[in-house]
Amino acid sequence: MNNGIKHNIHGQKYRSDFSLCTYYFDSHESVARIKALHDGNPILAFCLKELDAGVDVFITIPDGYECMHFRKGKLTSSIKSKNAHLTYHGVAKRKKMTGEIHVSSDGSNPLKGSAPYTEAPNASSSNIELHPLPVCRIELSESTGKVTNHSNIKNYFEIQMPTCFFNTIEVHVAKKGYTKNLASASKCISTAWASFFVYTSMHTYFSGKAERRAGFYPQVICLQTDKFELIILATREYKNLSYELNKLKYFHTKDYFRDLCNRRVIQHGNNYFIDQLTNTKRTVNQKYMSDLL
Repeated sequence: MNNGIKHNIHGQKYRSDFSLCTYYFDSHESVARIKALHDGNPILAFCLKELDAGVDVFITIPDGYECMHFRKGKLTSSIKSKNAHLTYHGVAKRKKMTGEIHVSSDGSNPLKGSAPYTEAPNASSSNIELHPLPVCRIELSESTGKVTNHSNIKNYFEIQMPTCFFNTIEVHVAKKGYTKNLASASKCISTAWASFFVYTSMHTYFSGKAERRAGFYPQVICLQTDKFELIILATREYKNLSYELNKLKYFHTKDYFRDLCNRRVIQHGNNYFIDQLTNTKRTVNQKYMSDLL
């Protein structure tokens, strides 16, 4: 499947849905890289680079992908990729992480100077140890294309299994150890937030809705440096078994966490039900996500 180190469940009291499908790629250095393979060809390349003041993320995609930017659920820009990559530039201050997400295609940024539609001028988390930053979503057709000049990347994971093609990839950046906490069912992450992160599809975060990430059992790829990790979730969605086009989706994220905190929560025994829609007007004696994060 890949050449990562599989999560070790030995001695683990509880199991999560990530316990048996998580793989770690720890470089113990300031730069970590991995490629996604399809039929032996590299189709995506990921790079996590740790800096003195923060972290950079680079995701290289093949030519011909639809790069789609959304703001408040509406499409603001769509271009065809050419020599393209997505970048996240993050600055860390204690637990807080603030940065910018943008796409460079054929040497230019399609949204440069197009305020207020800049990609993610303030992609931030008040506590990167608890709330990973969403970076992008990638949807793959059966004709994935390929990237070149990445033969030096030794780490890899396969998106084509004998019985399953993982056609949906979602990427987050977090503090190192976050994925292990999820796979270990650690109590240091609130049950409500862990459930929301694991089971909610990224592209609906940004339209004021929430949609369950239903699909074939995922691969959870965790690319690590000394302090940070890139979480790559690869699934095959039940409702999207075959995409017609290859797409990279990225989002204006300024109000992302504020909107999450305004979702109502209903507790039922040891479980939680989280409102599908964001609620801006609060009511008395009602629990919200902010009470649990």
